[in-house]
Amino acid sequence: MLSLIISAAAACGIGYLVHLDHGPVWGAVTGALAFMLVHLCILLILRKYANRRQQVIQNILVKSQNDINRQIAQFQRRNPGSERAARQILEKIQNKANSDALAATEDFKKFYIWNFMLARQINDMKVLLLFQLKDYKAVDALLPSCLLMDPQAAAIKLVRMYKNDAPGLDKFYRKKCARFKGESLAFLASVYAWMLLKQNRSGDALNVLLDAKSKTDNPVVVANVDRLANGKAKQYSNAGFGDPWYVLGLEEYKVKPQRQKMGRPF
Repeated sequence: MLSLIISAAAACGIGYLVHLDHGPVWGAVTGALAFMLVHLCILLILRKYANRRQQVIQNILVKSQNDINRQIAQFQRRNPGSERAARQILEKIQNKANSDALAATEDFKKFYIWNFMLARQINDMKVLLLFQLKDYKAVDALLPSCLLMDPQAAAIKLVRMYKNDAPGLDKFYRKKCARFKGESLAFLASVYAWMLLKQNRSGDALNVLLDAKSKTDNPVVVANVDRLANGKAKQYSNAGFGDPWYVLGLEEYKVKPQRQKMGRPF
């Protein structure tokens, strides 16, 4: 908001001075150009500082993923004892990273006064982190003030509406999710179709996937269309999407530490 005020003030001041020497037309043109130039400069400066803070968050998450990969490799070398114990160890690493990343988003608050849309963009990020921390109450409170430009954030909105049995699930998919393209559309269509199957709406699920298939050749969508078209709804699977699917918590991801034989994991 402050960026607009400063830009408008600069435009009025410069436009007025030009108006005095060259008339109202040139004053208006110069004022408009001044507004765009000042506003653009402010946005570029804000983006520079915001990108630095976003990189801090990204580094936190990348480090945690590397730690998780190392821990999984260790599980393959030495059995942790049980699948539950392995999952708890991995969740502890992930939750610590998500908490640290969530705390780091507070650094963006100082920029909200400059760009009123930035808060909604950061809320998308917060929703992803809060959801993984299973703070669903906070997620539900934050979702109305999100842009939902990220497909994972839109998927979380679908999940929370589904879990809360909220009205408007179909409308939200049509108005927001169906407008995504490519792999993002394939993912969201598959998540929504899974929900429709749970509601015993296999016909609607097939139609959603057929529409997605006409716009993307994602192999998960293609395979599920074939299953539903041949009456094999019980074989429907979104496992091909990997972590983005399992993070939604609709199906449990099983961590199966590998056993060792002759000193080599298999």
